[in-house]
Amino acid sequence: MAATVAAAVAGCGASIEPPRAAPPTSPPTSPPTRPTTGAVTSPPPTTPPPTTPIASTSTGTGTPGPPGGASTLPRGDRRLLPKWRVVAYYGGPNGPALGVLGSGPPDAVWPRLAKEAARWSSAGHPVLPAYELIAVVASAGPGTDGKYRYRIRGEDIQRYLTSARRHKALLVLDIQPGRADFLTEAKLLERWLVYPDVALAIDPEWRMGPGDVPGQRIGSVEASEVNAVSGWLDKLTSAHKLPQKLLLVHQFTTGMVHGKPSVTTRPDLAMVFNMDGFGQQAAKLAKYRMLAADRRFPLGLKLFYRQDIGLFRPPQLLALHPVPSMLEFQ
Repeated sequence: MAATVAAAVAGCGASIEPPRAAPPTSPPTSPPTRPTTGAVTSPPPTTPPPTTPIASTSTGTGTPGPPGGASTLPRGDRRLLPKWRVVAYYGGPNGPALGVLGSGPPDAVWPRLAKEAARWSSAGHPVLPAYELIAVVASAGPGTDGKYRYRIRGEDIQRYLTSARRHKALLVLDIQPGRADFLTEAKLLERWLVYPDVALAIDPEWRMGPGDVPGQRIGSVEASEVNAVSGWLDKLTSAHKLPQKLLLVHQFTTGMVHGKPSVTTRPDLAMVFNMDGFGQQAAKLAKYRMLAADRRFPLGLKLFYRQDIGLFRPPQLLALHPVPSMLEFQ
C-alpha cells in the first residue's frame, strides 16, 4: 500500500496528535503512538522476542478440546452470530501501552470489562465478554529472523485463557505479523484454536511488505491471504466439531484489504470486519459506513478510551444500521 501514515491522517480528518517519526531499529524508551481514524492502530511494540515459542510448528489437528469435551460457546449456543454481541478489551500481556487489557492481570481487569460489557446488551442480543490478546506483536526491530514481529509466551496465552474460562468469556488471539504472513502465524496458534472458546483476529495494518517497517506505513493484505486463513480455520472448526468461530479482520481504509470483493464467506466462521481507527465521532461513523457497503459481513467497532474525541454511548451505536456485532475497547 503506497499511502504513508501521514497521508492517511491527512485524508481522514482530525488527528489527536501529528504522526511521529518512524520507529528506530533499537527500542525507544516509549513506543510510537497511533494517528486518528483512517490512520494506524496500536503502536508497534519493541520488546525483544521471548525465548519460549508460542506453540509447536505442527500443522496437524492440534490438541484435544477442553476437559469435558465442551462443544458450545462460553455462555451456551453453537452459533455466535447474529444472537451474541461480543464486547472485548484489547491489549498485550505486559502493560497498558498496547491497550486496556494489559492494565493489570486478567482477573484484575475483568470487573471493568464485565461492567462495560453489561452496558451493550439489548433485547435479543446478550453480550459475550472477550479478551482480545495480541499474541503476535509487530515490532520496530527486525528480530532474529528479520520478520519485525515477536510472539508472546505460551504461558501468557494460557494465563488469559484460564481467566476467560473462569468468567465464561471468549479469548481472541490477535496477529500483527510484521513481515511474516497471517497463515503461518495462525497455524502456530492451533493448539489454542482447537478450543471452542478461542477465536482469531488478523490485523492487516501490521502486515508489512518485504521492505516495510511497522509504524512507518500502513500495511495491507491480499484477499487471497484472508481466504487462506479463513479456509484453514473453517476446516479446523469443522474437523473438531466446534461451535461457530469468530474471525475478526481489522480494517479502517479500503486499501488495507486488496480485492475485498473476493474475500470468501465460510459456513463455520463468524467473519467480522472491525473498524478500528480513532478520532472524532463523525469520522469514525464515516469509516464504519464505508465497511457497511459490503453487506456480506457483520461489522465491529473499536472504541478508544483515551484517543477518541467523544466516546460513543450505547444508545448511539445500538441505533446504527447495521448494529455492531462486536465492540472492542482499547
